[in-house]
Amino acid sequence: MRIAAVLLAALVGAVPAWAENRAVIIGNADYRSAPDLAGSDTMALAKALREAGFTTQQGVDLEARPLRRLLEALARADADPGAHIVALNGRFLHDADETWFMGTDADAPGPAAAGVQGVPLSLVMRLMAGGEPGSVLILGTDAQQMPHRPGLENGIGALRPPAGVSVVTGPPEAGARALAGLLGGATLAQATAGRALALLPEDAGNLRPVPSRNTADALADDRDAWAEAAVADGAPAYRDYLARYPQGIYAADARERLAQIGRAPGVRYADRAAWSQAVAADTAAAYATYLKEFPVGRHAGAGRKRLAELRPAPPARPASQPSPAVAAEQALSLGPVGRAAIQRQLSRLGRQPGPADGVFGPRTRLAIAAWQRANGLTATGHLTGPQVRMIAAQAEGSATDTAAQDRAFWQQSGAAGEAEGLRAYLDRYPQGIHAEAARRQLANAGRDTPQGDEATWRWARRQGSAAAYETYLERFPAGTHAPSARDRLATLRAGIEAARREEAGLGLAPSTRRLIEERLRIAGMQPGPADGEFTEETRAALRRYQAARNLRVTGYVTRQTVSGLLADVLR
Repeated sequence: MRIAAVLLAALVGAVPAWAENRAVIIGNADYRSAPDLAGSDTMALAKALREAGFTTQQGVDLEARPLRRLLEALARADADPGAHIVALNGRFLHDADETWFMGTDADAPGPAAAGVQGVPLSLVMRLMAGGEPGSVLILGTDAQQMPHRPGLENGIGALRPPAGVSVVTGPPEAGARALAGLLGGATLAQATAGRALALLPEDAGNLRPVPSRNTADALADDRDAWAEAAVADGAPAYRDYLARYPQGIYAADARERLAQIGRAPGVRYADRAAWSQAVAADTAAAYATYLKEFPVGRHAGAGRKRLAELRPAPPARPASQPSPAVAAEQALSLGPVGRAAIQRQLSRLGRQPGPADGVFGPRTRLAIAAWQRANGLTATGHLTGPQVRMIAAQAEGSATDTAAQDRAFWQQSGAAGEAEGLRAYLDRYPQGIHAEAARRQLANAGRDTPQGDEATWRWARRQGSAAAYETYLERFPAGTHAPSARDRLATLRAGIEAARREEAGLGLAPSTRRLIEERLRIAGMQPGPADGEFTEETRAALRRYQAARNLRVTGYVTRQTVSGLLADVLR
């Protein structure tokens, strides 16, 4: 369940002002070579810690190098240390002596590479030591598997926290709730009770890293906040009260007053009134004011159209001969087929030129210019003959590298014919060179045996993906769990299709799409340029955002996703 910022904010307690309390919150959900992880709301947790007086660093989907840099905040000298809280949600690997928190770029490491692709928890705990009244390390993960080489195992191994450091392990959602309890002044035992969490050391239950507030003070603050809201008597004031005190003394009164305000004609028709004022003035400034107040209002489309009409158009360029760069590309006589081939090659090189439709529009020109800059060429956005051949050669080399990596991983994992290795290969390369062979071998290995049926079903459940359930059904079409697998597969497909239709039904205008991309960028999800085009890069950012906020992961804009993005901006 997603932990909303308003819930955490209400649980925040006072902390001593004379010591620096430090916190680091990291949520790694979108791994390149491992299943995604759904969990707690990293940004909301970081906000709550800041409001509790912690000097807080946070990160989402960090590779190993920035992961290490962020954790360096714990190593900074502190003459008067306060409490230290670190929450790490993601994938972990361990051997007999050490556990590593892995960066999102981890690529099937062995024992020697784990320290390069991740951060050892023994180091994290040493950096946390010395906090007063203590330090708490919260580790969140699930049972899904990350590819690795022999010598390592998935999950959190045996930990030996130093004196003064307590460790909480379990699902990310449960860890988030425990953190909320700690910020509310609970002891470790109280915060972790009944939440499927493990606590080390066992005698750390009495630790209270954040002092609890006096009950009388808390009630007085509640009454003061209500008095301020009642004096203002506006929707923002009542919403602010409920954000701070969702279960407060006057919460029911605040919700009733909000409902009354919402039914008032002045609010119901605010959009219409603002639009009428803009139409009456009929100036660019008036329409801009309307759009700023109602960016997705009933008349937003008409407002943007009229605003474009009122703003002066850019001066027309005088007719002239094409530039040398344009003339050089025109001389190539690239037809639609040739242009589409170049677009596919640029996509293979990671330049995102848009659909391979044979039309060199603005996105393709930007992709060409980016490729030119990356190769030390003048960024004109137009191609010469040698550049066309250079792109083709690089794309071919990229395809060769991908195929080589595919074959190399096959040798490491599935070539031996072991079921675990075959499944690891399919997790990483579901459409790979050896994918069909891997599925056939899985289908033939242990067919119709109860052990094979159960093992494959457990693996499919851990993966939770359509490809995993398809593999189970290919191997055991009449297996014990075949009806459940078909139901889950249908549900997954239906959920994604429903989300696609829901997005289509929203009728998102280009300006709204750009706004969504900008909100994703602010949230650290790397959606690419805010150009109103939902590319695969944008879809991946949406999936990362949905996984980080524990929403249904579809890669499409649903009303639930929009609500989350708007709530993030209001925080």
